[in-house]
Amino acid sequence: MDGTGWAFPATRAASLERWREFLPRARSYAAFRNRVEPGHPHVSRLSPAIRSRLINTEECIAGLLASFPFASVEKLVQELLWRDYWKGWLELRPDAWANYLAELERVRRTASAEVMGRATEVMAGRGGVGVMDRFARELTETGYLHNHARMWWAGYWCHVERLPWVLGADFFYRHLLDADPASNTLGWRWVAGLQTRGKAYLPRRSNLERYCAPEWLRDPAGMEKLGDDRVQAAPVPWEPELSRVLWVSLPESPRDVPGRWGLWIHGEDLSPELSGLRSLRPAVALTVLDEAIVTKHGLSRLRMQAILRGLEDARGRSSAQYGCPVEHRAAPDGIASMLARVGRERRLDGWVAMRPAVGPLGDAIDEIERVLGDAGLAVQWCRRSWDERWWPLARSGFFPFWEKAERALRRGMNDDPAQGLLLDATAAAVPF
Repeated sequence: MDGTGWAFPATRAASLERWREFLPRARSYAAFRNRVEPGHPHVSRLSPAIRSRLINTEECIAGLLASFPFASVEKLVQELLWRDYWKGWLELRPDAWANYLAELERVRRTASAEVMGRATEVMAGRGGVGVMDRFARELTETGYLHNHARMWWAGYWCHVERLPWVLGADFFYRHLLDADPASNTLGWRWVAGLQTRGKAYLPRRSNLERYCAPEWLRDPAGMEKLGDDRVQAAPVPWEPELSRVLWVSLPESPRDVPGRWGLWIHGEDLSPELSGLRSLRPAVALTVLDEAIVTKHGLSRLRMQAILRGLEDARGRSSAQYGCPVEHRAAPDGIASMLARVGRERRLDGWVAMRPAVGPLGDAIDEIERVLGDAGLAVQWCRRSWDERWWPLARSGFFPFWEKAERALRRGMNDDPAQGLLLDATAAAVPF
C-alpha cells in the first residue's frame, strides 16, 4: 500500500510524500486529467488518503496556491473542492443516502434472477464489452478506477446494460479504496439522471477512443454497443422527494469542561492532531472496527486492509501527539456498545470525536448518543472549520458553490483573512 508505482499511500507520511512528488505536475493536470492510461500518471492517486483525511483538501489547496498562480492550477483546485461540495450536499439532504439504502434493499429482495445474474456477470468482468470488463477487473483487483473510467463504466451499467443504479453504486462502494457515501452515491445518481433531472451521463465510443490508452481498447468485443448513435438514456428511476435539513454548526474544539475524556478516532478523519482536537488531553484514544458495518456493506479485502492500515497509522501519530494510552478494539456489538464499555473501564466522563458525516458511521450517531447517555457518558461532537466554511454552501448546483469558493480563495490569496481561505495553521506550515 505504501510503495511506489501506482499503489495508494495508506499512511500520512506516505501521502505527503506522494503529494510532494505530484505537485510539480499540478499545472499540467487540466490538460491531461481525462486521459486514462496505465499507472494513471496524470492524477495523484491520493483520493483514498484524502477521503479518510490522512491528507486534507485544505493542505493540498494551500500547497497549490503557495506554489503556483491561481489560474494555472484552477482546475485542480476545483476538482479538490468537488469532494467538499458533495459532502455538504449530502449533509443537507440525508434523504438521498437513506433512499439509496432502501432502494438497494428493495432491489436485492425483488429483482429477477435474470437481472441479478446479469449484474453479477458484469461486475465480474464477464459482460462482453472488452474495455468495460477490463475496468471491472481493475476495480476488484486494485480498489481503484480513474474518474473518467468510473463515469464510462457507470454509464455503461445504467444506460447500456440498463441495470439498477443502486447495484452499481454498491459495487463501487464495496471495492473503491476512496469510496465515500457522498461522492459515490451522488455521482451514481448523476450518471443515472437522478441528481440533475434531464441530465444523465452516456458513455460514447468516440470519447473512449479519444481519452483511453490504445492498449486498453485492443479487445474490440462489444464496442458496437457503445456507438455514439446507439446509446440512449435509460428512464430516470423514481424516488421520493428529497427534503433539506437545517445546517447545525459545531465547534472545532470541544468545550473546556472538567473530567476525564476519551478521543474516538474513526475512518472519516484520521488526522485529529491537525484539527481543533490537537490541544485535547484525553485519558485514552480509541479506534474501533464495527464488524456489523463491515458485514452490512460487504467491504472488500483491499478496502479492509486500507482501513486497518489507516487506523494503525492514526494510532501511532495520536500516541505521539496526545501522550495517552491508544487502543484498538473490534466491536462485534457495534461502536456504541464498545465506546460505552471502554468509557466504563477507563472511568471516563465522556467522548470527544469529529462528528461523522452522512453515511454508515453517521447512521450510528443516534445509537451512540442513546447508549452513551444510558451509561452516564457524554459525547462532544466537533467539526473542522474547513467543513463549517464550505459544506453549508452546497445548497444548489456545483457552479454556484464554485463561484463563492473561487471568490473566497482569491481573497485569501490577497491576504484578506477575514473573508478568504480558511487555513489551519499546521496545514499552512506543511512543506510542499
